[in-house]
Amino acid sequence: MTDSRARLAGRIAAAAALVLAPLAAVHAQAPQGLTGDPARGEKLFTTEYKCYACHGYDAQTGERRLVPMRFPLEGFITFVQNSPLPQMPAYPDMPAQALADVWAYIQTIPVDAPEVDDIPALREIRDRKVRALEGN
Repeated sequence: MTDSRARLAGRIAAAAALVLAPLAAVHAQAPQGLTGDPARGEKLFTTEYKCYACHGYDAQTGERRLVPMRFPLEGFITFVQNSPLPQMPAYPDMPAQALADVWAYIQTIPVDAPEVDDIPALREIRDRKVRALEGN
């Protein structure tokens, strides 16, 4: 492994530790056995919590793409309540049942936006960023 790749791997590991450590600490607190109601979740997403403001009306065109949802329910609840990311504030008082409803709604949204690899211009931007981090 080249020095630049080793530095990049170290940066990725450090970033992952920053994101995952707080989540691991509270994972045991995530409620188990919740079932979400997609209809209620849609109202929460669009009207009450206004998630669309950052994530887009279809949850796949905003700052952070939510569709397809990659978190299991418990992970989603834990993340939203304890987000370590600066661009996503934590919502510790948001009820787990409400988040289960939002999660259930997100699961019903069909994937419309293509993956980054399917868009040559975005793929090139991503690849340039990686090369810059590697020092090439």
